[in-house]
Amino acid sequence: MSSQETLREVPQAKVADIVKRYQMLGATVQSFPQTNGLVTIVATFPASGHNTPFATVNEAETIAPIMNGAEPQAQALSKSTDFAALANEYRAMYDTCTTLAAKRKEISARVEHIRTNETRYRSLGLTLKIPWIFIGVVHSMESNFDFGAHLHNGDPLSARTVRVPSGRPIQGFPPFTWEQSAQDAFEMKDFAGQNDWGIARTLYRLEVYNGFGYRRQGLPSPYLWSYSQHYKKGLFVADHVFDAQAVSKQPGAAVLVRALQDSFV
Repeated sequence: MSSQETLREVPQAKVADIVKRYQMLGATVQSFPQTNGLVTIVATFPASGHNTPFATVNEAETIAPIMNGAEPQAQALSKSTDFAALANEYRAMYDTCTTLAAKRKEISARVEHIRTNETRYRSLGLTLKIPWIFIGVVHSMESNFDFGAHLHNGDPLSARTVRVPSGRPIQGFPPFTWEQSAQDAFEMKDFAGQNDWGIARTLYRLEVYNGFGYRRQGLPSPYLWSYSQHYKKGLFVADHVFDAQAVSKQPGAAVLVRALQDSFV
C-alpha cells in the first residue's frame, strides 16, 4: 500500500523546495492552492517506501506542521506519552529546528559517518522493515558507531547487556554479532515490521527508545534536540540520575534525521 504525507498551510515561497525534497525521496508530489493564498502539498510514496532514505506516514494520519517561517512561541511540552497527543508537537519542533552554528561541522561529520555505513544499515533495515536512516541514527546515539557494542545501550557484544536494559539479548550466547544485538533491540521495542515511519512517528520511536524521562522533567529531550535551539541544558548523566545543569555533548537524533534528510536534497 502506498503512503502519504500532507503538509497544510505552506507559503508559496517554500513550495518549490519542499516539492524537490519529497521528489528526491521517491515521492509523487501534488500541490493544491488554498483560498487564503497558502498551499497544501501531498506527497505519495510507493508501497516500497522502505527503500527510500526517509519513509513517511500512512493515509490515515495527516499532520499540519508549522510552515509559515515565523519563529514560534515556546510552548510547554505535553506530559503525555501517547503518540496521538504528541504528533503535532514533534512535527512542529522538527519543522522549526535550526542547528547551532558552532556544532554544524560535528553534525556533518556524523551524517557522513551514517551514510558511509548505509549498506550495513540498509541490509538490516530490509530484514526488519525499518528505514536504514533510523538504524544509523540510533547507532550514533547509543554507541558512537561502534559495531562491537550492543545497540541497546553501548555495552560490549562479548556479553549480555549490563546497563539498562540488562540481560539482552535473552536468546543466543555471547559473543553476539552487531546484527543479532540490533535485531533484539528493535524487536524488544516492537519497531520491526511497522509500516508507519513518518517524521512524527519516527521521532516518537526515538524518544521511546531513550525513554520519557526528560518529558517528565518538562524538558525537550537532548536525545532528540541536542545541538538545536530547542535544547539548552539538563541531562541524565547515569541511569535514573538527572543533572539539571549538565549539557549533552552529542547531536540529538532529530537533529541528525533532519541533517540526513537535507543531505539528500
